[in-house]
Amino acid sequence: MGQRIKCKTIFDITVTGVKSHYKTTLIPFVDQSGNHVSDLASWNKSRNKQRNWETLNQLISLRSLPYNISTPLKQDNMWSFEFEVDNLEEITAGQDPVGALKQDCAGVPMILGLDEIGIDTSLLITDSDNANIWFSLDTHK
Repeated sequence: MGQRIKCKTIFDITVTGVKSHYKTTLIPFVDQSGNHVSDLASWNKSRNKQRNWETLNQLISLRSLPYNISTPLKQDNMWSFEFEVDNLEEITAGQDPVGALKQDCAGVPMILGLDEIGIDTSLLITDSDNANIWFSLDTHK
């Protein structure tokens, strides 16, 4: 049985399902998050939300094979999701059970100008008063 990890961020990581370049033949449509995509601007916004989600998945996958990944939910201008890893040691650094995961994410650029609020940098910050992404071990399994 895996270890459940929680992630929260103020970057927009909405899953939209838009994974390719702009295609006029597909317009108009509603993306997986319910947004209407009817032109290049709305396509790019939907695609960029998906890109942010893909970036976090790739970062998490650098050290482990995450599974049971939940779809990010937005609440109070924060997106959160959970996932499991089989071997917690893969993402641990020192005494921090998610420390290596934090190290891998620190300084990685994300896309701004979506539906996020109050972000003054496009870089992931994992440890400080200015943190904009948080990982924690779910101890309430």
